[in-house]
Amino acid sequence: MTTAVSGPRTVAPTRRRMRALAENQLIGSLAVAVLMVIGWQIVSGLTFVIPSPIETATVLFGNLSDPSYIFDLRVTAQSVFIAFVIGTAIGGTMGLLLGLSAKLRLILEPLIIMLNGVPKIVLYPVLLPIFSLSGSKIVMGVLFALFPVLINVSTGVQEIPRVYSKLAKSVRANAWQRLVYIIAPAIRRPLLTGIRLAISLSVVGVVLSEFFATRRGLGRVVLQAYSHGDYPSMVATIVLLITVSFLISIALWQWEKRIH
Repeated sequence: MTTAVSGPRTVAPTRRRMRALAENQLIGSLAVAVLMVIGWQIVSGLTFVIPSPIETATVLFGNLSDPSYIFDLRVTAQSVFIAFVIGTAIGGTMGLLLGLSAKLRLILEPLIIMLNGVPKIVLYPVLLPIFSLSGSKIVMGVLFALFPVLINVSTGVQEIPRVYSKLAKSVRANAWQRLVYIIAPAIRRPLLTGIRLAISLSVVGVVLSEFFATRRGLGRVVLQAYSHGDYPSMVATIVLLITVSFLISIALWQWEKRIH
């Protein structure tokens, strides 16, 4: 009798707390956004390089109706998507192997730490003649994306309680069953964290590469706008890139919180 009554009483306050927390987060986010727009408006009056929010929005909507701009957007989006998928697959596989093998960690961890600390963009002049214009920026996006996934997955696998492995052995689970029913559920949070970081970093890698050598893409649009003194178009494109990355990151963050 007591158990049946205490269940709903426990669940209801928890739901109310979660709802209140979500409302507070929304209010806080809106307040920060308003403050940022106000600050943006103030700074735009101090320098000609930064257009006002209204002018930026007007230019952005105008660009989105331009077929040439849409083509550049599609080129960048395709490159980012390919780089993200490849980087996540490689990073996830390597992270899984490192997490499961102490010998591999002993051999490869110093190299991975060193490579992760190297500014990736300095490798671009080496990648350019090897992978051509279109391929080199994808490879650069892969280099930016794979390390957060690799590190998070490796750490997540290492932190799986040993009792899970003992349980798998006791029921004679094979390697595939351990991966699907034990490892994958246990590392889903660090994996999602790595994926969230990988998306933003793959955008950074691709767009930075487009600054240097490419025929089409939003990075090229930003560089050309800067060269011609078209600062409203430059800032509008930068705002578009930031907004898209931010919305994807927020969506993944919300998903990450739900599975906690």
